Amino acid sequence: MRSHPLRVAVTRDESEDGPLHEALRRTGLEPVRCAVVRAMPAPEPERLAQAARQLESYDWLVAASARAIDALSRARSYERFPEGLRTAAVGAMTAAKLMAHGAMRPLLGSREGAEPLVAVLKVADDWTRRSVLLPRALEGGHDLGAALRSFGARVDEVVAYRTAECATDEIRSAWLAAEADAVVIASPSAARALVRAVGADALNRLEFVVAIGSTTATTLSSSNVESIVPSHADFQAMAELLGAGAISNGRKVGP
Repeated sequence: MRSHPLRVAVTRDESEDGPLHEALRRTGLEPVRCAVVRAMPAPEPERLAQAARQLESYDWLVAASARAIDALSRARSYERFPEGLRTAAVGAMTAAKLMAHGAMRPLLGSREGAEPLVAVLKVADDWTRRSVLLPRALEGGHDLGAALRSFGARVDEVVAYRTAECATDEIRSAWLAAEADAVVIASPSAARALVRAVGADALNRLEFVVAIGSTTATTLSSSNVESIVPSHADFQAMAELLGAGAISNGRKVGP
C-alpha cells in the first residue's frame, strides 16, 4: 500500500499555485514542478498588437490554444472581445479561455484537436470573403489556416507566443529532484523535450504517463513511450485520471 500521495511531475510552465497544480491537489495528489518548456513572447509583438487592436474588423476568431488567447487579450490591454465576433476553439480549455475574455459560445469540434474542428467549421458559415484571425504558437501547425483558406476565407495567422525548451541539464536536475511516480504532459513540445532530456526508459518506469490529448500521446508513442489520455483535454480530467479508481477512464496509447 502506498505510504505517500502519488507524486506527479508537472512539465507545464506554471507556478506552484497554477491551474494544473491546483487540479492535482484537489484530487489528493502531490504535484512537483518539473518545467521542460517555457512560454516566451511573440517574436513580432507589433503584429500581434495590430491584430488585437483590429479585432472588431474580423468575422471570426479561431483559437488554436488557450495561451494564444491570453496573449491576444494582453495585447488588447485586457479589453473584452467584441460581442459580435464569432469564435471557435480546438478544445474545451481553449473555449473556456475565450469565454473568460468575452466570447459567446465558441464553436467546438466533436472531439479535441484541429481536424474535428475543421469538419465543423466547414459547414458553419459561407466562408467566401469572411475574415478570420488565427493566433497561434510559433511552432503551431498550419492545418486550421490552410483549411479555412480552402473554404474561401481570408485568414490572418498571427504568432501570439513561442515556446523554448529548458536546458537539458536543467530538465534532468528537476526530474531527479521530483522523484515522481507519474508525470502529466500538456503539449507535444513538452513531450519531445522531456524524452530528449531523460529518455524513454525513465518515463516508462513511472506508474503513469498522462498526455493531455491524442497529439501529445502520439508524440510520446513515436518515442516508444506509452501514455494514457483523459476523456477530456483539461487539467481536472488529467488529475481525475490519476486519482484513486479513475485509471479505467484512460485510453492506452503506445507502441
